[in-house]
Amino acid sequence: MLQNRTMWTLMLALLFAAGVSEATQAQDPVPTKLVIGYDNEGKVNASPQGCLAYVREMTTWDQDATERGAKEVCAARKRHADAYATLQTNYQAFVKAFSADRRLNLPFAVTNLKDLINACLDHKFALTTGGHNIMIDVIENDIRADCLTLGSSVIKDETTKSNTAR
Repeated sequence: MLQNRTMWTLMLALLFAAGVSEATQAQDPVPTKLVIGYDNEGKVNASPQGCLAYVREMTTWDQDATERGAKEVCAARKRHADAYATLQTNYQAFVKAFSADRRLNLPFAVTNLKDLINACLDHKFALTTGGHNIMIDVIENDIRADCLTLGSSVIKDETTKSNTAR
């Protein structure tokens, strides 16, 4: 009789814990904007004036070389800014697609997405010497663009599969 009562108590405790976990999970909000957490996130100055000022600060090149360098810096910064904007757009669609199903742990998935992107950044930055003069900026922006694109592709694919399955 004691074993039977203990078994029932244990089962009720497990069911209660599962219910509390599910209720907590359903109440955890996900951010409306995905914040990865790297320096100056979302604040890329891809304006021609900003790029030109950077190249002038980093080099002592003649005017033609400075202008070519500014175009190269701007192109990398634009790739970064575009990848960030695309990630945010795909993130909004991802949250919309997966937030209705309370069986899923969307906050945990969002945390893992941020971890994936940060792991990509750590990996790629560990494999570069960082560059010289303007290439410092170009390499940093290209690495960030690559990792943001990776994360964006993952959630876009998951969102597409989810929407197709409905």
